[in-house]
Amino acid sequence: MELLQAANLAPSAVNRQPWEFVVVHRSYLDQLDEVLRKAFTERVAGIGEEKMREIIKDLSFPPDENEDKLKGLGAFYRTLGGAPVTIFVCVPKEEDKSNWRNNISDASAAVENLMLTACDKGLGTCWLTGPLRTQERAIASLLDIPEDREIVALVSLGYPDHQPVMPPKKDVNKKIRWLGF
Repeated sequence: MELLQAANLAPSAVNRQPWEFVVVHRSYLDQLDEVLRKAFTERVAGIGEEKMREIIKDLSFPPDENEDKLKGLGAFYRTLGGAPVTIFVCVPKEEDKSNWRNNISDASAAVENLMLTACDKGLGTCWLTGPLRTQERAIASLLDIPEDREIVALVSLGYPDHQPVMPPKKDVNKKIRWLGF
């Protein structure tokens, strides 16, 4: 509840607070196994195996028993990192593009609040959107999320079995444009 309270305190456009949280226990997450496996297979097929290996080379998640990072990512994807809990963050579907953009931004702020609070409590999290690319409706159906809602993110949550290394970050100076200074 403390993490969800922190998420709920996030700023939102005109204080709409459009987010909803679906908290799912590991015993229920296991029902998503086949859908998540399919999502990963489709993701790799869409990008190509070689390109996917390049994209993930600097990410810090355990490889499989043969030190294959792509297969390790597949297992992570399918089990959501083996986390005992995953929080699905949903917002109302919107026809109005401005409201939709606000909902996504608001939900993202809520996710960050949740993750920062979890970190402060010694918990590990992983913000996932990949499974939603092709399998959002199947996941929503299994979780009984109404069709008038969309899932913005999944946040797996638990006690980490390792301390991941921060992936390399781009130089902030290349991402700034100053005007009028």
